[in-house]
Amino acid sequence: MSYSAKLKGVVSDAMLNKNVGSVSFWVHRISGIGLSVYLLMHTYVLSAAISGPESFSGRMKTVQNPFFAVLEVLLIAGVFLHMLNGVRITVTDFFGWSKAHKAFFWVVIVLFIILMILALILQWPKFSPQNYGMGGI
Repeated sequence: MSYSAKLKGVVSDAMLNKNVGSVSFWVHRISGIGLSVYLLMHTYVLSAAISGPESFSGRMKTVQNPFFAVLEVLLIAGVFLHMLNGVRITVTDFFGWSKAHKAFFWVVIVLFIILMILALILQWPKFSPQNYGMGGI
């Protein structure tokens, strides 16, 4: 079976059940994959510290720009989504709250929005050109 056929199968499966549980399932999987990719990139950048301060500083300069500031906000969103949804799944499974999982999903979404507003307020200085080499503030 080709990759395009597998991808079409995944998309058609995702479109079968358009409910809160399916959305939660896909958000959790996609955020988990994104966090895994970030971990690899993070390890690559930090591995330059073994080669000395000049090498590390060079790699750090490559990731301190507006593009990576946007990626950092997406990282924060991924962490919050994965964390809150994981807590929701754990609570519904271990405490028998499966009948309230839809309401709990919307509580998670509200908490996510509040946390992202706070994160954006804290991250906003990173989008200013004079702050690129200083980590934001």
